[in-house]
Amino acid sequence: MVTAKKVVWTEAAKKDLFNIFNRIAAKSKEMAHETAQIILSKTASLATTYAQGSPEPLLLKEPDPYKFVHAGFYKVVYSLVGDDVVIETIYHQRQDAVV
Repeated sequence: MVTAKKVVWTEAAKKDLFNIFNRIAAKSKEMAHETAQIILSKTASLATTYAQGSPEPLLLKEPDPYKFVHAGFYKVVYSLVGDDVVIETIYHQRQDAVV
């Protein structure tokens, strides 16, 4: 049985989501809301599916285990800290990672 964890967002991840929303909203507010909902839904599900993420290749040498999941065309990078799933950053899969 999987124990539920609390999902928390870093300020950087919140800023990422804000920037993603604004960039898409410049063309389509409807698409911006849809994309944000996909990302928020995926991150909320990490409370119980946190173990299913894949190791983040760019951060394999870090002491904390970083994982990622896909949310639409976006990559959500997170870590497990105690009883928390910490959303670290979000970026488009075609974008160079800034982690």
